[in-house]
Amino acid sequence: MLGPTPPLHYLPEPVLRRTYRQLTALLRPGGVLINADHLSQDAAGCAEIAEFVGIRRAERQRAFDHEDWEAWWSAVENEPELTELCAERRNRGTTGSGCSVTLGRHVQLLTEAGFGHAGPVWQVGNSYVLVALRP
Repeated sequence: MLGPTPPLHYLPEPVLRRTYRQLTALLRPGGVLINADHLSQDAAGCAEIAEFVGIRRAERQRAFDHEDWEAWWSAVENEPELTELCAERRNRGTTGSGCSVTLGRHVQLLTEAGFGHAGPVWQVGNSYVLVALRP
């Protein structure tokens, strides 16, 4: 069993394509790749609704009572030992949600990488559990 990977939504498409190919090669036949991540919808209108639903759900569950996304990154950037990494993040343009590769494109890349079936099995807002099966 492979361990967790870093959030894949930050990877640019060429790196994501290579990563999915490498994961296909690592998994034995019948293996399952599970990616719990934030992914953008393919259709702009649906993306806005999904984001709204996710935010409202988090508010109802009081998920932001402690810290929201912006507050978390603000705290990270105020940590002296993380200054260089935060500067690199800004220089790379990976601030914000980072969801540049859409859900549909993730599914395409997974099938192109050799996974037999791929698709979301759970969603709340723009948070998904995406599953891919190795034939």
